[in-house]
Amino acid sequence: MFEVRRRSVVCAVCALVTALLAAFTAVNPFHLAWGGPATAVLVGVTIALITVAAAVVPRRRANRIFTALIGVVLLAAWCAVSIVGLRFSGPQRDLTVVEGGGYRLVVVEGHAFVDVVYSVHLRRGSGPLTQDSLVWQGLAEGAPPAQVRFAGDPATDRAVEVVAGPGCGYRSTFDSLTLGVDPVHRPLRLDGC
Repeated sequence: MFEVRRRSVVCAVCALVTALLAAFTAVNPFHLAWGGPATAVLVGVTIALITVAAAVVPRRRANRIFTALIGVVLLAAWCAVSIVGLRFSGPQRDLTVVEGGGYRLVVVEGHAFVDVVYSVHLRRGSGPLTQDSLVWQGLAEGAPPAQVRFAGDPATDRAVEVVAGPGCGYRSTFDSLTLGVDPVHRPLRLDGC
């Protein structure tokens, strides 16, 4: 009995650690490109660990089975929600890339249901430490931005500009460590800024 309780405590501690990691990836302070999928996986692992830890606690076998079934249902529901959420973003394709000072401004073509949606992302790095921050998000059925550029030297000025159309320019600054963009521009209408 002592061995079962010890395993339960170990699973509970592991669940706490994965829950903290899931919270960190959900906040994603460094705008890592893999933040969304990592959060989905870590929350799933947390649910599984909590289920294992809780299922061994009840003394009656029926209660253990019931607890395990609830955990399996919750895990299956989370997997379904995660898959739909990750697939909802749809396939994306990089259209143009403007490089400067180790940073890249990328115009991305994405899909929202059946509509094409354009966005501009600021990126840095490669591999697992790739950072990706949204700068500008267009509307469904809108045109891609006419121009994207760094305003001055990216290393010192840390500013980007997106020109959506004639007389419609957006300027943002970014943090060189976290790659946080301020402000992120999301136009409300197709016919205006």
